[in-house]
Amino acid sequence: MSSSPNSDEERKLDFNPLLLAGSGNRKSAFLPYKPTTTVLTNLQRGNTEANIPSEICLNFHEKTGQGEITEEQVRAEKTVDSVDSNNYTPLHWACYYGQLSSVQILINCGANPNREAIDMVSPLLLAAAGGHHEIVRLLIQKGAKVNHMNVEGNTALMYAAAGNHPHTCNELLTRGANLTETNEDGETAYSLAVKNQSNLAQAVLENYITSLLMS
Repeated sequence: MSSSPNSDEERKLDFNPLLLAGSGNRKSAFLPYKPTTTVLTNLQRGNTEANIPSEICLNFHEKTGQGEITEEQVRAEKTVDSVDSNNYTPLHWACYYGQLSSVQILINCGANPNREAIDMVSPLLLAAAGGHHEIVRLLIQKGAKVNHMNVEGNTALMYAAAGNHPHTCNELLTRGANLTETNEDGETAYSLAVKNQSNLAQAVLENYITSLLMS
């Protein structure tokens, strides 16, 4: 028997910023996005039987994250920036899952690249955290704020550096990312790269610093 999207507990985007604003007991202001298991990740991992599609009813946000949307479907929605329970838009979902085609469609339909979800999380932060440098490039071209900070003061460059995503670091730096920004703990993109042993990202940052000193 097929389940309707309204009959199950509302599914959530399978990451949690883990940014406990106001908790007073954080050990670090920099905490990465942490995946949890959802129907969408199970589909991607092949843990859900693909031969019974009627049992899997993805909502529009989840279809976006799966890369299964068309421009016609987007325009049929009441608003391109509709939000889920955590204020994540379809663009947030597409950026987190690295769905470039979905991002292109949503942007073409007027999605706001600077829309903030819970804890001031922007689509750019999610794309950078996942190392999706082509999406990062597109978002910035379409007006995403390259130095936007979330509630803890973390930038896209910090997430890219900590995650050891050299291409994303380079993309951000060439498009104006500020290497000297600090989060609540005084951490910079470079210090996070060193702390997380993100050697490839660290090399990109060091080369960028060297180029500035020699210019």
